[in-house]
Amino acid sequence: MDIFIEKLVKKKRDTLDNVIVFGSIILAVVLMTLLILFLGPYATSVFLCIGIGYVAYLVIVSRRIEFEYALTNGQLEIDKIVNQKNRKNLINANCRDFEIMAKVASEKLDEAVKGISDKIMAVSSLDSQDIYFFITIKKADEDEKAKRVLVLFEPDDKMLETIKAMIPRKFFD
Repeated sequence: MDIFIEKLVKKKRDTLDNVIVFGSIILAVVLMTLLILFLGPYATSVFLCIGIGYVAYLVIVSRRIEFEYALTNGQLEIDKIVNQKNRKNLINANCRDFEIMAKVASEKLDEAVKGISDKIMAVSSLDSQDIYFFITIKKADEDEKAKRVLVLFEPDDKMLETIKAMIPRKFFD
C-alpha cells in the first residue's frame, strides 16, 4: 500500500520580513521622488518610477513563503514556495536515513547539533510548539561531497505516526 501524506505550512512574517517590506517601500518612494526632482515629470522619469515600483513589488511578494512537506513511501520531500509560484526543493531524504528525529524542545537537539553547519528551517515560526528536527545526509551536487544537515519542520500527527513506524529507534518525543 502506498503512503502519501502532504502538508502545507505558511511562514509567518517576522521582524526581518517587516523590515525588508517597509524598507523597500521607503526606498522606492525616495528613489521615485529623487528621479522626479532631478529629471522632471517627463516620460523617462515616469518609466523609471514604474520600474522602481515593480522591483519594490517583487521584493514585497517574495516574502510570502510557504513550505510543503510530502511524505511518499518513506521519502520526505520539503519544498519552499515563494508567492505561490516559484518552487524550490530544499531537501529530499529517505526517513530510514535519518540519524535522529525529535522535538526541538527536547534535550536531544543540543546533543545532536554539534558539528552541523547546514540548517534548513522550514517552519512557520521558530516560536511554534510543534517543531521537530531531523539530521540526515544531504545529497550534494556532483562537485561537492554529501553533508550532514539539520532540518526543522512542523509535521502533522499522521506524518509523525508514519515516520515513527519507519524509524522507531531513531524517533524521540
